[in-house]
Amino acid sequence: MTTKSKKIAKKALKVNDAVLKRTEKTILKSFDAIERTQNFTDKNVKKGLQTSAMLQDKFFNTLEDSKGFVWKKLNKTLDLMGVK
Repeated sequence: MTTKSKKIAKKALKVNDAVLKRTEKTILKSFDAIERTQNFTDKNVKKGLQTSAMLQDKFFNTLEDSKGFVWKKLNKTLDLMGVK
């Protein structure tokens, strides 16, 4: 191998190493960004599910209360009408 081709090979190795390091940094930063996004999404989905569960509980509790109120009034009305 000639001196000139050795210099070219040496420079090519340096460039290759620099590109590999830059690529590795870029990929690692991308993975970090993806992980942060997934954590953010996970947290917000959990909050949404908790809120949804709470609203469902309120809704069904209201329905149960209303059912009790209607039956109470209906029974009172039937008693007044003498229906058994």
